[in-house]
Amino acid sequence: MGTANVGHGIVVGIDASDSALDAARWAACVARRLGEPIDLVHVHPPTSGDGTDPSEEAVLTAAEAAVRGAVDRVEVRRSTPSGKPDRVLTDLSREARMIVLGHTTTTEWESMIRRSDVVSVANHAECPVVTWRSRDGFQPPDGRPVVVGVDGTEVSESAVEHAFATAAALEAPLVAIHTWTEQSTLTYGEGSRFTDWTAYVEHRREEMKSHTSGHTERFPDVAVSYRVERGKPDIVLLEESKSAQLVVVGSHGRSPLAAAVVGSSSQGLIHHSCCPVMICRAHHRSETEAH
Repeated sequence: MGTANVGHGIVVGIDASDSALDAARWAACVARRLGEPIDLVHVHPPTSGDGTDPSEEAVLTAAEAAVRGAVDRVEVRRSTPSGKPDRVLTDLSREARMIVLGHTTTTEWESMIRRSDVVSVANHAECPVVTWRSRDGFQPPDGRPVVVGVDGTEVSESAVEHAFATAAALEAPLVAIHTWTEQSTLTYGEGSRFTDWTAYVEHRREEMKSHTSGHTERFPDVAVSYRVERGKPDIVLLEESKSAQLVVVGSHGRSPLAAAVVGSSSQGLIHHSCCPVMICRAHHRSETEAH
């Protein structure tokens, strides 16, 4: 269980894309429920001069209008810092409660050979990072579940902690999913194809309940269900994203190239999820303490 202080404010990276506007709308809905301010941040290159470019103000004005149209009574702050977007946003993550970005415009392959700001921030931020994705445009929080991937690691624990806190704020049910394949068990071999895995699945489900008991006590109003699914985590969670309002996963912060070599559920979700994705790293501050 985390014990550090919670960061303050939800930072939204703003550019001229429709995706960034939808990210701002989604962030505003979450901020309203958490009682947090919104920080709309448009980063401009250092070579663009010291003054504020009217076009940059126009981008922020459009983003603020999107926020006001989605939610009433939310504090909005605006800034136009200078620098590289991923580095500026990563620096801001040290004090923020959450970073929210539009979806990446690079493919997984392109992310390995040229920089993606979304992937870079997700891999290095010190608070949870949400990349906004949707097949149907902006949708406010609703009755769909928050889904969290659970594998028993330290980064998974961080994801579970933030998933409970977010589900509570959104008044949403939480689905905790552990995935497995025969290769991930101690009994893998030719005969494993004919093994009755019922006892193994039930054991894993009870483990999940035990490991999350502290969170269920802290958030008694969150309706939690536990599922153990056979399959690779990226494939299972991508399928779940079709009916979820948010998928939460842990991340080791690997580079896109390393993730491609060793596998990374978070990297796949960043590029392909059907709903917003929250990426949490192990050193993230707790969100379970009230202001």
